[in-house]
Amino acid sequence: MKQKYKTNAINLKSYDFGEADRIVLMYSQQKGLIKCMAKGSKKINCKLCGRMDMFVANNLMLNKGKSMDTVCQAEIVNSFFRIRESTEKIFYSMYCAETVKNFGQENDEESEDIYNLLYGVLSRISESGSEAEIILAAIRFQLKIMKILGYGLEFKLCNICQKEISSYSKFSLEFGGLICEGHIIPGEKGYRIHPKIKEFFMAMQETDFNNKTDYDKLANITVLKPCFELLKSYTEHCSPKRYNSTKVLAI
Repeated sequence: MKQKYKTNAINLKSYDFGEADRIVLMYSQQKGLIKCMAKGSKKINCKLCGRMDMFVANNLMLNKGKSMDTVCQAEIVNSFFRIRESTEKIFYSMYCAETVKNFGQENDEESEDIYNLLYGVLSRISESGSEAEIILAAIRFQLKIMKILGYGLEFKLCNICQKEISSYSKFSLEFGGLICEGHIIPGEKGYRIHPKIKEFFMAMQETDFNNKTDYDKLANITVLKPCFELLKSYTEHCSPKRYNSTKVLAI
């Protein structure tokens, strides 16, 4: 008798398998990264059709398999349908999904936190009314997930001398945070950081994802785009896998 289990999961990527089936990579709330067979999901009249699309969150019933589990039932929890309204929403959602895919693991100890964060950022991007809101959500996600994964950034103290930073500083990919301007790291490009940007990053990192800060109204595209790029560089620097979504994510 096949062992069945239930879980909530968000679709990250899918691959065609034959004429009717798809293999779907998901991140689940209870079991972390899982790869499943969704039989018949390419057929229009199949109950799984549409439910195995990218970004869709489902409540699933699965059969446990030796090498791959099989989806038995899927009930949509959230389709995040408004993500498909614009290329900006799609691209930033792809980046967040790929970050979870690159860092995610099977039976992940932090699966519930990572699932909830991914669900939160997709919800925020889906409901965003401007490009600034979209990027702000992505920045929050970047800072939060890196902290969950153990790559949290240090913005208060210099990562070399441990002295409190009160003026301009440099962002170091290697050290994972800010360093005093006087320090030189051979071969590493220095990203000069204004004190206000440091405060912005700290607020985004420490405030609960669903809570707003003063920066939600003050931040504009001119500031947000370079901040996202900087954090993207750090995320890619730490990632065990190469990113593909960033090739089409033109900032």
